[in-house]
Amino acid sequence: MNFMSTSATSPASWRLCALAAMAMVLLSLIPQIHLWLVRGRDWNGAYATLQGDEFLYSAYVNALIDGRPRRNDPFAGRDSTPQAPLPESTFSIQFLPPYAIALLARATQVSASTAFIVLIGIAGLLAGWSIFWLLASVTAEPKLAAAGVFLVLCLGELAGDQGMVGVLLLNHELSVLLPFLRRYQPAAAFPLFFVFCTCVWKAISLEDRRRGRIYSIVAGLILCLLVFSYLYLWTAAAAWLMCLVALWVAFRPRQEWSRSLTVFSTIGLMMLLPLAAYLHLVAGRSSSMDDAQILVFTHKLDLFHPTELIGTGIVFVLIVGAQLGKVKVSEPRSILAASFALLPLAVFNQQFLTGRSLQPFHYDLFVVNYAVIVSLIILVSFLWRPIPNRALVWIAALCFSYAILEVGLLARARIASDVVDDQAVPVLLRLKELATDDGTLKGLRGGGKASALVFSPHVEVMRLLPTWTPQGTLLGAGAQDFGTATRKERKEILYAQLYFSDVDGDRFREFLNQRTEDLYMNFFAPSVMFGDERFIPALSLHSTPIHQDEIEAAVRTYQAYDGSFSREKALQHPLTYLVTKADPEPKLNRLDRWYERESRERVGNYNLYRLKLRD
Repeated sequence: MNFMSTSATSPASWRLCALAAMAMVLLSLIPQIHLWLVRGRDWNGAYATLQGDEFLYSAYVNALIDGRPRRNDPFAGRDSTPQAPLPESTFSIQFLPPYAIALLARATQVSASTAFIVLIGIAGLLAGWSIFWLLASVTAEPKLAAAGVFLVLCLGELAGDQGMVGVLLLNHELSVLLPFLRRYQPAAAFPLFFVFCTCVWKAISLEDRRRGRIYSIVAGLILCLLVFSYLYLWTAAAAWLMCLVALWVAFRPRQEWSRSLTVFSTIGLMMLLPLAAYLHLVAGRSSSMDDAQILVFTHKLDLFHPTELIGTGIVFVLIVGAQLGKVKVSEPRSILAASFALLPLAVFNQQFLTGRSLQPFHYDLFVVNYAVIVSLIILVSFLWRPIPNRALVWIAALCFSYAILEVGLLARARIASDVVDDQAVPVLLRLKELATDDGTLKGLRGGGKASALVFSPHVEVMRLLPTWTPQGTLLGAGAQDFGTATRKERKEILYAQLYFSDVDGDRFREFLNQRTEDLYMNFFAPSVMFGDERFIPALSLHSTPIHQDEIEAAVRTYQAYDGSFSREKALQHPLTYLVTKADPEPKLNRLDRWYERESRERVGNYNLYRLKLRD
């Protein structure tokens, strides 16, 4: 029962693997190369952003590089201490990738931003290698495996109803390009999913039982690592394994059950202790996290995701092929293809049994969209024989060309915001220098709270600041994700940010209607006021639209806050620093009413002020 061939592991095949993987490295680095070319010698060290929430992850990595504890909120400037413990968050529970990145960054003495630049290249390399290894191991056709790397990684987003097609043809307001490269989730752990699948395949298919046992143990260890890496990867891996077990028992000869079930039970037993530890961490999460992460209690079936339709189509072809004698349903490769095809149905409908659904669209973005294309390639490998080399070259070339076009457009679309981020780096590095003297580090290590709080009317500064320096920010952009503030508290922080930024009720209304040039505040303000699920329907099975009367009520609440602002409210969030653009410098009448600007320091394109609350 050995489906490996010499050609699948020959030096020539691994040269093909290296070529495909290096192409993925180039693809992943295009936005960064574009930023380098645009900034030239003026580049200050910022990473090019692929997706909008990467700043949350780089902030957490920077906190770990600084030696802060696992439970922290880098945006609020808070650390967990025995006297003031912080709850678990999605970051502290899924701690393996950020710790691995932070430890390597500390060892090489590089910043979180530099670590993210290196990470995206490594992620592209390992993603290409892991897909190649899986396809070469299953099909024993290295040329098909190399073409499959391009097909899976360049077009995977299309299977998930995302990418450039989603924006241009399907009118998606929110569409993700090359989602497997989002740092550090899922980029850091993404290859492990496919390495896990390959190890399971080898464990059940190799004739050498000793090697099979080794692969089953390795598969179990990888699954344990995934548990503390990324929720959507480890649950997808577990669901795929259950699909494979069910199909294997249903269609393989009974005499093979003993060996295969030994493999499956080995992996299952290895999961018991890590899963118990994981559940313990989850139990320690903030009481507001379920609401913040949009946990929905439902038993409703969810049957019409594009990946489910693709997977169902593959299963249908397998059934028809079996009836025509083209496919043997008992053949391991047929079972493997079917297990990948059924994975979307499993993960999108697990709530029928568990009664819980947590932002299921992440499966479409980061894992099952790639799995169904792997299933399709395996199906093609035994329905279309031989596949002409010219066809494989054209497939790879077209897929790569499409991805180059897409990531090039992404780089051009984001270059303006990336340049703004890079221009802010010098003033943030200056704040990092001041953190030693202003009590920030002492406050974090002694009481778990930074003594210095930074305000800027420019939200790009507030977003990027924790990636470079440990002071807290008034905006508190990570309060929801780190579980350190309730929704009511987040609203009050938002009001304070808007108040000191001289935002009036009309401007606030524009934010809530998403009609300003400030794309981040167009997202952040309605997110805080109404919840992400209200204006991004894909986040929840029970999404309800935001009505204009709700927006007007929110505007009136903010206007009441504005009109009743007092010294007592100012003391709730005492500010230490102000960062403003130097040319032109914005007028901040409300801030100046309550604070004196004691000094001004010009750093790059920004002015840095020390603030003192007026008597």
